[in-house]
Amino acid sequence: MRLALLCWLTLAILCSRNAYGAVCPNISVHPGITTIFVQSDIGEQDAAAKAYVFGLQEAVKKSRAFCPVEDLRAATFAVDVAGVDLNEDHERAAFSVVIVSERGTMVSHWVRLSSVDNVEKNATDDVVKLERVIQKAKRKG
Repeated sequence: MRLALLCWLTLAILCSRNAYGAVCPNISVHPGITTIFVQSDIGEQDAAAKAYVFGLQEAVKKSRAFCPVEDLRAATFAVDVAGVDLNEDHERAAFSVVIVSERGTMVSHWVRLSSVDNVEKNATDDVVKLERVIQKAKRKG
């Protein structure tokens, strides 16, 4: 019984080391990882906008390039999302996505229109876009 428990714990530890987003790696040991803070300004009734922000946060967690952080002071970049549903049926939403560096400089901005059916795909696509924007900003900086 103890051997089975020990094997299970060892397997769990080994598998968790390869999991992205679950625990951020030591940034000094993994310098390619960028800390990201995602914040949003979404109305209480804006269901499509909330779904997009949730999808964006989940895509950041799954990304190999980013480590989401809960404290803005620990972030290398902040992603600010303002969004609103465009109709009463909450079928479409508009988003303003702003990327800000730790120095307070705006790195990029884009506007996204999305239907509620596409928010997950659009959020995933926007994380890929975010990766490109941040890589470019790092090369310039």
